[in-house]
Amino acid sequence: MRVWLLLVAAVACVSSVQAGRILFLSPVGSKSHKNFFMGIINALADRGNQVTLVTAYQPSKLRENVREVVLPDVDISWIVPNLFAGKMARPLTLMQKMPRICSDALEKEEMQNLLSEEFDLIMLSAGSSDCFLSVVHRMKVPFIYVIPVGLVSPFSDIIGNPNFPSFVASKFLAFNHPMTFAQRAVNTVAEAMFGIVFEHHVIRSIENECRRRGLCPEDMPSLRTISYNSSIVLINSVKTVDLSPRPIVPAVIHVGGIHCQPSQPLPKDLEDWVKGAGKDGYIFFSLGSAVTPSSMPEKYRKTLVDVFGSLKQRVLWKWDKDTMEDLPPNVRLGKWLPQQDILGDSRLQLFITHGGLHSTMESMYHGVPVLGMPVFGDQETNMREVESDGWGSVLLWDDLTPDTLKEKIQFVMGNNEFKARVAHQSAVMKDQPHHPSEVAVFWVEYVMRHKGAAHLRCPTLDMPWYELHPVDIWVHLHVLSRWHAIMYPEVLQLRGQSFAHSKILRVIFGTQMRTFLFLSPGFILDVITYEMHSCPRYKLYNVDVWASVAGMALLLFWLLYRLLRALFRCLVSPGAKRKHD
Repeated sequence: MRVWLLLVAAVACVSSVQAGRILFLSPVGSKSHKNFFMGIINALADRGNQVTLVTAYQPSKLRENVREVVLPDVDISWIVPNLFAGKMARPLTLMQKMPRICSDALEKEEMQNLLSEEFDLIMLSAGSSDCFLSVVHRMKVPFIYVIPVGLVSPFSDIIGNPNFPSFVASKFLAFNHPMTFAQRAVNTVAEAMFGIVFEHHVIRSIENECRRRGLCPEDMPSLRTISYNSSIVLINSVKTVDLSPRPIVPAVIHVGGIHCQPSQPLPKDLEDWVKGAGKDGYIFFSLGSAVTPSSMPEKYRKTLVDVFGSLKQRVLWKWDKDTMEDLPPNVRLGKWLPQQDILGDSRLQLFITHGGLHSTMESMYHGVPVLGMPVFGDQETNMREVESDGWGSVLLWDDLTPDTLKEKIQFVMGNNEFKARVAHQSAVMKDQPHHPSEVAVFWVEYVMRHKGAAHLRCPTLDMPWYELHPVDIWVHLHVLSRWHAIMYPEVLQLRGQSFAHSKILRVIFGTQMRTFLFLSPGFILDVITYEMHSCPRYKLYNVDVWASVAGMALLLFWLLYRLLRALFRCLVSPGAKRKHD
């Protein structure tokens, strides 16, 4: 009896150590991001952890161990880019408005009241809530970044994960691996510029606004400095199905698919409607939660109605209104539809989607081929990855006609290779040593048990860029090589030419000829020989890209020098001639 009491006491002690008080800060973001966050929160709550979620959206249902603090009037849907509403330029507006939106959320009374409470850990959604890093500074507790997308730049920088633009395409560029020289050049510059803008403009603007309004303490270090102290990051990505596997540091934890779940039976009224489709089955069309379907131009809606009405399959259409004037008899509308239950239904023939990360991930999980019609953001990139992976196709809205839409629908539905490929990817996605919820819970509780995870911190966070890459080493080697050539000119002498002639040749070959040599490698290999199926070392580190940039810089410098020299001669020569006369 005494032994059993000791065992019960030991279990109780372990449980009390593991359970913690967690503040989950997601004040600014989209509704779809909350789906991913709730997968993590529910798993933590099931383990007995007390989770307080700060969000802009009302809870869909109440559950034990979860408290949702809703911040009023922090909805960003009005500035989210939307092709239908003509708001594709809104990312710039979003960056301009973000400092004020973030500080407005932090200033809310509901949020300020939480500052007097005690928590063991803070979890912060990355990308739009950086002023809430001041809460991390105030509470002096470990924190974890939660990234609702994959490990994209600049999020890879905050955890010190190496970024390889040579083969990992930006989420905002529809490039697939292997990339050509031109694509790698664009991708490299785009990633660098995005990182610079995010760090030196967005983050600084958010911090300046926060300090101006007295929401950030005076003794607080910069927000960027605080961001580098994240114990770990949880990312919405599945390691085994990433299109381009990449090196990952230990502090990056993959929990993608945590919101995916086995399908349940359809509601009775929907089940009766699906049964009426017979052996032809049905198609599901949804543009997600961030887009208002009725905002699409009438010409697009009319094309969809005409094509859907001509199909022998029934079509289930997620629409924000109860009726549609010219709705075909084989089409059913629904304001809210159980997407995962529909995707898991064996009678579903095709999913037409906007290409959001959650929708493509759920399609893979349930093994359904997709036709993507991206609207904004990373949706086109997501669908290009699906297309490259071989289980879906893309149709851009600019290319939408009755013929192209019907052709694409028939192509995807009738493609057995797509079905086989997505079934394989579904099996790979589900074949994991641990469920994503178990992985998330373990690492969150790991951070709480150890009061942080400084031992997982990557050394690259403390290294300047010129040491990390290592530019200083290459510069020293270049200088040493040039010094050797100057000190020993006979090495460069050709057939007894004088030192002066050798120096002239060295200057010529060190500018003009070397410039063309710098410019040529990528184009020769990619354009002429079409080397597309391997990744040699010079491509991996973008040596040819940076060499081309350096070569063009040298060429421009040389042309500028020649231009200035010619202008100088034009200005000086007339005076010299008059003096001679």
